Amino acid sequence: MNKCTSSVFSADVFRFMKFLSAFIGLFRLVNTSCAVFRGVDSPLNSAVGGAVASISLLFDDVERRQGVALYLFVRGWEVYVKQLVRVGVFPYWKYAESFLFGVANMPIMYGFLFEPDLLQRGYYKWILSMGNITDQGLGDTLRVRRDAYFNRGEIIPFRNCSCGYHEGPCTSYCIIDWFRGLLRAGKIYFPVHFLPLLIFRYNAVAKDPQGQILKTGIALLNSCCFLTSYQILVKGSECFLRNNRHVDSSWHALVSGLLTGLSCLFERDSRVSELMLYCMPRGIEAGWNYLTKYGYVKNIKYAEVGFMAVAMGMLTASARADFKLTYHRSLCFLIGS
Repeated sequence: MNKCTSSVFSADVFRFMKFLSAFIGLFRLVNTSCAVFRGVDSPLNSAVGGAVASISLLFDDVERRQGVALYLFVRGWEVYVKQLVRVGVFPYWKYAESFLFGVANMPIMYGFLFEPDLLQRGYYKWILSMGNITDQGLGDTLRVRRDAYFNRGEIIPFRNCSCGYHEGPCTSYCIIDWFRGLLRAGKIYFPVHFLPLLIFRYNAVAKDPQGQILKTGIALLNSCCFLTSYQILVKGSECFLRNNRHVDSSWHALVSGLLTGLSCLFERDSRVSELMLYCMPRGIEAGWNYLTKYGYVKNIKYAEVGFMAVAMGMLTASARADFKLTYHRSLCFLIGS
């Protein structure tokens, strides 16, 4: 059996399939039972079915449970809040998701700049590569004085940003690196934008190749401007705060994270929503890791099942108007409704 075949039939794949199958079966059973017992088909039946079926998460891999539960938890609240906005409970604010993107990045940037063990190792390395920063550079510049003070009570001289955080004067570096960041971001976003164009929108390209390529190229440029602005907002704010205060305080990182919300101005609204939903679970995870690391809270066994129960209760009971069409179709396909 070759590697490809063995990976398809691996134990991990079967665990995930068992989780999905159990969820679908339990949801249908509970939803139908509620409808028969109550004599009415309503969103409450679906909410109970989704919540009860979430126990099937226990069939999945332990290391994957938290990520799945957090992603769905954030997605569930997004749909529920949209419902509250639609019915007039909350006012509509155009930049709400950009603001929440910045909020999500506050704990992420704290972990990135000062305590990388709060983040998943792969995610931390990706941020380093996108920002063209090294772990040693952050350690030699931003973390060394902070760690010396908190760990040993030792006060050492302030170190300039050029000691490892970046090269040369801060202002000129940030301006030049914004343009360099466009190239780094392009390597990431080029396949993201152009592969779907060639695979899923082939007919549109055949009818109007120049228009479709131009439209996709503009979207690519916007995404590159977003990502390079993201990293420069973090670098620039850190440079400004530490050079004016001659300290490396924890709240500097929180300010840097919040400011990343401004980079969303380059992206279209639908992309901002996806970016926020991508970062929010990671921000929650980083914040929770901080609280457990310093003993403020303790991990609760199987808490991820509770998070997923809340999420699936909201998602399965929500109206079509509060979903993106793609996600609504995916959910309907999954549960067969």
